[in-house]
Amino acid sequence: MKRSVLIPILASLVIGAPAAWAQTDKIKLGFMTTLSGPIAALGKEQEMGLDLALKQLGGKIGGVPVEVFKEDSRMAPDTAVQAATKLIEKDKIDFLTGTMLSNQLLAIVKPVTDSGAIILSGIGGPSELAGAGCNPNVFVLSWENNTPSEAVGKYMTDSKKKRAFFVAQNYVTGKEHVAGAKQYFKGEVVGEAYPDRTTMDFAAEIAQIRAAKADAVYIFMPGAQGIAFVKQYAAAGLIKTVPLFSGSWLADEHSYKALGDLSLDVNLAANWFVALDNPANKAFVAAFKKEYGRNPVFYAAFVYDSVMLLDSAVRAVKGNIKDKAALRAAMEKAPFKSTRGSFKFDNNHFPIQNFYIAKVVKDGDGYVHKISATAFSNHKDRFASACKMKQ
Repeated sequence: MKRSVLIPILASLVIGAPAAWAQTDKIKLGFMTTLSGPIAALGKEQEMGLDLALKQLGGKIGGVPVEVFKEDSRMAPDTAVQAATKLIEKDKIDFLTGTMLSNQLLAIVKPVTDSGAIILSGIGGPSELAGAGCNPNVFVLSWENNTPSEAVGKYMTDSKKKRAFFVAQNYVTGKEHVAGAKQYFKGEVVGEAYPDRTTMDFAAEIAQIRAAKADAVYIFMPGAQGIAFVKQYAAAGLIKTVPLFSGSWLADEHSYKALGDLSLDVNLAANWFVALDNPANKAFVAAFKKEYGRNPVFYAAFVYDSVMLLDSAVRAVKGNIKDKAALRAAMEKAPFKSTRGSFKFDNNHFPIQNFYIAKVVKDGDGYVHKISATAFSNHKDRFASACKMKQ
């Protein structure tokens, strides 16, 4: 008789305390990006955004202590798979952020999401994951790869350019960026070139541009390659007569010192700039500058946003990260203050966002981006219609 009374009492105690029991003791956050090789500085920028966000949150996400596991994915898909395997099998991560290169993201998305972990991509945004291959456990904080260059293509058209030559790194991201620019450029495409990501001599590409009689050049070359191209292009005497158009990656805090006044000659479009006038961005820029002694670059801003999105979602589910459906629903609402101001996800978990036109201007002894116009408002990628997820 005593036993029959005791069991219901214990059951009622268990039922009455689900919230306290559901909250996890620790969040395991994986961070994977390219920290060696020619674009290591870009991966380091992502890491700086991560570290700043976690410092501001007191080493917690949603009020839950966080343990961070960092891995260098280097430059190839197979090295990314090795890094991701360690994170999911040895470290048992709950979430993964960073993810610089799209070909690496495509290589790791299945094993990472099959493990139950949720990916918050800080840069990589391949169209394959935006359309029919969309994944409920993947949220992209940057863009679908075509979209920033769609804004560049529109800028070229609005600038009355008639004959454009397109140059990009020879891998999935470069080709998708070119496809985006061509989608909105209404003039004639007079040539394309796709040098390897290790190429640093662009004499052949510059000769092709000159022979094609282009009146504008689109370029996708983040990092050291972009610096080398701009310098050689200027040395060939073309930069004043055949202007360069690109995303903000072509001239920013990583390249101002190397390019000097050549930065003033490029035409840029992007979804984030230091100059964006909203409270969250002003606070982020000020905090970054205090921490690191200079203005941030978008690589840091997007990973910072990733952490702040995750923080808001974990708070919304009261720390119960095991309830993946509730956690995803919270993330889809994007209840955080983004460095871009207004922020929302489309049904494919890619952003709906504004893109801006900017030039580089002098600021004392340095350089800054000055926004001149909005290229797109609430711009959606064109692949979302093929995604079957609903929210």
